[in-house]
Amino acid sequence: MTSHRLLSAIYLALSLAMIAWDILVAGRIAQLRRIPRGFQAITGIAGLLLVPALVVAYTAQSLLYGRAIFLVAWLWPFTALMFVVQTVYALGRRLVTPLLGFPLLIYNFVIAVVAVTKFVITRGHSPTEFELALNAAQASMLGTFFGTAALWNPIYIQVPIFAPSLPARWGFTRLARVALAGAAIAMTALVVVELPGAFAGIKSYAVHDTEKLQEHPEGDFKIGLKIFPDLRSGPPPVAITNDLALADTLDVDAISVVIDPEAARGVALDSLARSIEQARSDSTILIVALGYPKKGENEFKQSREAYTMARLKDVDRIARRLKPDYLIPATDPLEEGARVLGEQSPQYWIDYFTRAARVAHYIYPRIRVSVPMSSYGTRDSTLYAWAARPGSPIDAVGFSMLAGFDGARSLDTHMRVAQRWMRQFPKPKEHWVFAAGGYPMVHGEENQRRTIWGVLAWATAEVPIKGLVVYEGGDYNSVRGLRAAGGRLRPATDAILIAEKGLRASAQ
Repeated sequence: MTSHRLLSAIYLALSLAMIAWDILVAGRIAQLRRIPRGFQAITGIAGLLLVPALVVAYTAQSLLYGRAIFLVAWLWPFTALMFVVQTVYALGRRLVTPLLGFPLLIYNFVIAVVAVTKFVITRGHSPTEFELALNAAQASMLGTFFGTAALWNPIYIQVPIFAPSLPARWGFTRLARVALAGAAIAMTALVVVELPGAFAGIKSYAVHDTEKLQEHPEGDFKIGLKIFPDLRSGPPPVAITNDLALADTLDVDAISVVIDPEAARGVALDSLARSIEQARSDSTILIVALGYPKKGENEFKQSREAYTMARLKDVDRIARRLKPDYLIPATDPLEEGARVLGEQSPQYWIDYFTRAARVAHYIYPRIRVSVPMSSYGTRDSTLYAWAARPGSPIDAVGFSMLAGFDGARSLDTHMRVAQRWMRQFPKPKEHWVFAAGGYPMVHGEENQRRTIWGVLAWATAEVPIKGLVVYEGGDYNSVRGLRAAGGRLRPATDAILIAEKGLRASAQ
């Protein structure tokens, strides 16, 4: 088990314990007559709403079910605020010792501010800098347990804790109180530690406001859009409707899809082919990336060669059925691949991409097999140097340029590293930015717009780079789309329209 998986398991166990604790405390307080009626009412209402509110907090951020839940998205911030009121009441009436009550108050206050901040963002408004920084600091704390997924996966939420107003009956209960309070204090401390960096991260985006796109009179720079969630079956109807309409509105030059192995066969692959048939009829470039199976770790451990052969068969089916213009045989091999399969040597991936290129070129020679780079360490440099050198079977090399926990600071570093890599070759191969985007529910929608604009400005100024794919069409399983769960288009959409208009005007 990797460190992140172990930490995420611990966090999940703590969260379940906190939920059980809250329900238990709410039930006990409701039964005692000596407790003030107002305190009973606040605790009872918050305890009753906790589980439904957590479900709403998760589902309301996805277009797949957000339309039905969006109208009650206020339930989570309301419930989080009720926990703050309950803790303040308990402290004010001396129903809980300050040694326990004050840490719980700060802990619940952080959760409530973050919940309200996210709610404000979903309504299309801009929170204050403090609210955004606290929101980003909490995401960084969650990143300690879950890695980068804490930036875009809506399932990672902190659970508030009731202030206990009753004496502990047994030694075990007393121990549980100490453990939960200790966990709350530790998580709050982690948020506080991350707060200065979060402020700096929020401010780091401003530099991209004044950047300008480089003109391309030859019209050789393309802007694309990643559509649909990562597919394990056919595309959801809501995604087909929304994303293809958005691609048409933006008049993008390319569309990109990620197909997990479960969808790289049979009915699911046919459904995808039919869904994008109309979009491809107007010469739109198709970029297809192959993801990882749900049980990829177990399959890989059982037999590396059997796993590799299975993925090569997926490449074969995708090439035959979809005939993509660009094919990425494995998404983010040294980041996502390492998370799913475990850390593999660059040589394994070199061998895999070589074999995948041989398969794709045999079926359809015009397919441009591509290698994506999403992290920028020594191992990535080795893979890049192989893929980009003349004579390798790779036709194009791509970068992933997404914001990080520290905002645009790591993004700017990655762009400088990528620029240095490209300078190694006097006549570099074709390059793309296969993923460009930010995290609107963590750093705000305006900073998502600044991220995409900044990467566009950088990419258009780099001669080898011929295109950029915006991540992504909508909020499905990841919250980083141009379309929010309620159906509203975010400000980054206007930035893309401006970029498209400017590039096309310069090509006339």
